[in-house]
Amino acid sequence: MHLENVVAVNLLVDNMADKDFFVHNCSITVAEGKNCIEHINRLITSNIISISNLESIDTLICNANGRITDSLQILRVQEQLLLLGNSEVAENTRKLIVSGIHWNEDVRIMNGDNILSKISIIGSEEDLVKIIPGEHNGKNDNNWQNWGENYFKKSIHKGKIKIDIIIKTSEIDRFMIDNFSSECKKLGIEEWVDYRVSNGILSFSEYKHNLLPSELGLDKFVDLKKGCYPGQEIHARLESRGKLKKKILRFNSDKEIQLGKYISENGRKVNITTSVGNTGFLIINELEEIIKIDDYTLKSDELDVIEIS
Repeated sequence: MHLENVVAVNLLVDNMADKDFFVHNCSITVAEGKNCIEHINRLITSNIISISNLESIDTLICNANGRITDSLQILRVQEQLLLLGNSEVAENTRKLIVSGIHWNEDVRIMNGDNILSKISIIGSEEDLVKIIPGEHNGKNDNNWQNWGENYFKKSIHKGKIKIDIIIKTSEIDRFMIDNFSSECKKLGIEEWVDYRVSNGILSFSEYKHNLLPSELGLDKFVDLKKGCYPGQEIHARLESRGKLKKKILRFNSDKEIQLGKYISENGRKVNITTSVGNTGFLIINELEEIIKIDDYTLKSDELDVIEIS
């Protein structure tokens, strides 16, 4: 898929079919040129200098104040980097990437939004292993594999398999028909949100609130030893102090609760960033096990594993 000429609780989860798929509304930027890895590495919180072919690395872009402005999943395909980000801020992220290119660097940035897409297929291992080609390399979950001209990566979430696939947008329908016939149900946005809440997968719904990586439990995507990047000084200062003002949690409510900012009975600021049915994500100033706001009772729990979508 080498690109050329590209334009520069849980009711819903319980009702999911044996095999489901979701088409992500994400941005895809293509970077190439002999200096593209070094250039992108200067802008992100992770270290991708040694990224290998078909390896992916999750990372963040932050501003000078250390606040998250975008999240990226970076996949290397031969001499190109595919940068999967959030469509809501794609234009700003691309402007940042382009503006940082030094005059003597060989870096080309292309917009692949209307050409490539990311889809996720969810089901049991028994159902999906019979369909996907080859064997997944379980030694490194960051490695992708070829599926014809497409690329796929398998992960396990609470006993179910999730297969992420990078595919040409124009071929999604044909791909699903050829490989899954009519057995695979397309998930709506609410069903996908419920799935990602259940599995601790964050999206731009959380990032857009001007937060630090540590406030979202995303410390593992921040490498303070990699060299300078926007926000590194702030992140290093906070790590040395070791104190957080905010915390992200998953909640279950006694009734449906709307998105928005609330004050708990104990005077804590509570921001409901994602809500579907009676569950979702919240960000709170200081920890409370049971949170009461207005006429809602929220039982919260820590997220075991946090991923970015």
